[in-house]
Amino acid sequence: MNAITHLSSTATSNTALAAALSAVGIPLAEKPFVRVVGDGIRGERVVWFFEPQSSCGKYRTAELIAAWSDNAWHLANPEHPFAYIKAALMNRESLVTKIKQDVPIACISRGGKFAFLPLNASSQTEELFLRYL
Repeated sequence: MNAITHLSSTATSNTALAAALSAVGIPLAEKPFVRVVGDGIRGERVVWFFEPQSSCGKYRTAELIAAWSDNAWHLANPEHPFAYIKAALMNRESLVTKIKQDVPIACISRGGKFAFLPLNASSQTEELFLRYL
């Protein structure tokens, strides 16, 4: 395997995948990442580089990178630690997305009373809440 093939088979720009690889004991390479800008890339992209296998020798980096996007692998290996890690990271991503879609609620207090008012409440609703404080 030449250096370019090795780097491309053990590298990812998916930070969630990089975290999952680290969680199963795959060490980062000597040069762990590069930050790439320009050449049609909006903003900046980070590419993570890993050693070819876990420290214990049990997991192969290229195989886990391929498994990450293969739902059939996860269905066939539901008890594999990597499948659990991916599920946890995907669940986190879904939860963060839900939080970002939600409307924050303001906590207003006056005279020892509290009201919780969505920031997108109508002026009529806001007046009603504030009247009771």
